Amino acid sequence: MPKTFVIKRGKIGLYLKELLHDIRDLMYPYTASKLKESKRNTIKDFVSAAGIFGVSHMMVLTQTDVSNYLRIIKNPRGPTITFRLNDYSLARDVVRFVQETKKNSKIFSTTLQTAPLLIMNGFSSRPDNDPMKIVSLMI
Repeated sequence: MPKTFVIKRGKIGLYLKELLHDIRDLMYPYTASKLKESKRNTIKDFVSAAGIFGVSHMMVLTQTDVSNYLRIIKNPRGPTITFRLNDYSLARDVVRFVQETKKNSKIFSTTLQTAPLLIMNGFSSRPDNDPMKIVSLMI
């Protein structure tokens, strides 16, 4: 099973910090949910620690003036994929929406108790040199 570090680089805003914690909760138990980072830590520090703990992937959240970004890094020398985060919803927003729309329904009370389903339809038919093939293998 792949193990991950979910970390931030640089200063990030309040909502992006909450997204970081939501991703850690989503990846639990195969991630360090209470990982502490300092300004002095570099990616190289995390890569060296990843070998000790058996971490195979790192997810790095960064914020610039232009946008927010998510990088997925395969340890130790694998590919790195960078996603620009245009829009996202936090876990508390999803819970609030479900509670407001279906307060008394038993079906929706257990909806968020199971893992999400990721459908990777259409990725397998791509040629080997296609960048989307690498993205599908990483995800």
